[in-house]
Amino acid sequence: MGLFQRKNAQSAEDKPAAETFSVRLPKQASSMAPEGVWSNADLDPTPRSQWTWGVVTWWTFWLSAVADPAMFQTGSSLIPAGLGVSDAIGCVILANVVISIPIVLNGTIGSRLRIPFPVAARSSFGYWFSLLPVVSRAVLSCVWYSIETYNGGAAMTQCLRAMWPSYLNIPNHLPESAGMTTIDFCSYFLYWLLQLPFHFISPKNLRWFFALKFVYVPIVALATMGTMVHQAGGGGPLVAQGATAKGMDYASAWCLGFAALCGNWATLAVNSPDFTRYSTTPRTQIWQIPGLLVSTVLITTCGILAASASVIVYGGEALWSPFDIYSNWDNRAAVWFCSFGWIIGSIGANITANSISAANDLTSLFPKYINITRGQIITAVVGGWAFVPWKILSSGTSFLNFMSAYAVIMGPFAAIITADFWLVKKFNYDVPALYDPHGRYTYWNGINWRAVVTCIVTIAPTMPGLIQTVNPNIQVGDVFWFYAPGFVSGYVPALLVYWLLNVFFPHHDTLIASAVTSTAPEEAAEGDIESKASAQ
Repeated sequence: MGLFQRKNAQSAEDKPAAETFSVRLPKQASSMAPEGVWSNADLDPTPRSQWTWGVVTWWTFWLSAVADPAMFQTGSSLIPAGLGVSDAIGCVILANVVISIPIVLNGTIGSRLRIPFPVAARSSFGYWFSLLPVVSRAVLSCVWYSIETYNGGAAMTQCLRAMWPSYLNIPNHLPESAGMTTIDFCSYFLYWLLQLPFHFISPKNLRWFFALKFVYVPIVALATMGTMVHQAGGGGPLVAQGATAKGMDYASAWCLGFAALCGNWATLAVNSPDFTRYSTTPRTQIWQIPGLLVSTVLITTCGILAASASVIVYGGEALWSPFDIYSNWDNRAAVWFCSFGWIIGSIGANITANSISAANDLTSLFPKYINITRGQIITAVVGGWAFVPWKILSSGTSFLNFMSAYAVIMGPFAAIITADFWLVKKFNYDVPALYDPHGRYTYWNGINWRAVVTCIVTIAPTMPGLIQTVNPNIQVGDVFWFYAPGFVSGYVPALLVYWLLNVFFPHHDTLIASAVTSTAPEEAAEGDIESKASAQ
């Protein structure tokens, strides 16, 4: 559904209906919510006609999410922390293997039941307490949206510089305290405008945009890395020097890098049902594991080698940003081609990982007024202008700290959802009841106290480490090591705590013998047949 609803024109001449904007959305006839509970079609289980994401789409989806300037810089940022190139690549591999497990486990909810994350969370957190992870994820999606938009603005600067070199001569009229120049602001605004129309594309149709990025952006990453390595005559000094950190400093750098890389996808570990609900079969979404791993290793390795080679080519410190590298290129055609590729990369990452995710959350919070299209527009406005990404990206270390900081909070959220579906309910959800605030998933006043206890027990021990990360002047002692692994520090304990609480204190009304799905009998049968065929 778009921004408008259709109303019948009333006139003597019986004019045809016209599109009229209405703040409040019409209650969808297909809504699963009971009478008196407002919902809309974007929250309903995905209909059979929209199960369009096959194996190729999942590969292109992850490359679309990964291949962006932020990921290009993330791998390179591990080097200043004290890791060698081989250590950094090993850290990337391990972190992405680890984080792909909860992504697929929680994604199974969407691929089997076809429901989005905000609805699925009601089973484990309770109908009303589920708003906590929903709001948390919406805020984080907006933060990441701002970062991707800032990176897109940097790409826009290089594109415009390639077309009109005089663009860089625009005088700065902003104070130093603003954190950006007039050129930066203009580029940021132009990129934001360019990105805006993509928010009107339905998620089921995004696979065509994924395919474009799947071809274009890897060529850009490889071309950037290849050009730098060729000019340097090799991989550069960072490749040869190995790890600079030793002992505890080395372990700390490894943990920080591991936490940051896991934290990079912590939100998708929570909300993967938002995307897997479009999967052609329940098993197809498993291809996320190789798709995520291969894409991440490719982009981060290109970033590491390009940054290392830049030391020889340009002298001084390594250039972590691809746009700092392009600023030294004289070939305007090459600068435009590569920079435009990163524009596509940023838009793809922003849409897949951020705007659609936040839109699903906002839809569940305000179903009377917000659908997925409106939610994406709100994300574009709030995420694009209410945050200051140039502060977050001021250095490689601060960027890693930011990414790892929220992973310890998202980890327990993801674990509770995993444990509830796989260990407690054992795939058996009553889907229609998930839309009823007075149904079996009400627990106590809409709150599942087992989820509350799990959050308190598993998040509280990480808070001292989180405080020290935000403010290094505050020393918390050895307890910091529990925080250091990030996502894992929250995910593994929460998985066990929530499962044990349900073993000793089960909520019998939610433990049903078989799943109650939303699909029509003939559609369910077709899904079962396809699932069996996929398994074979």
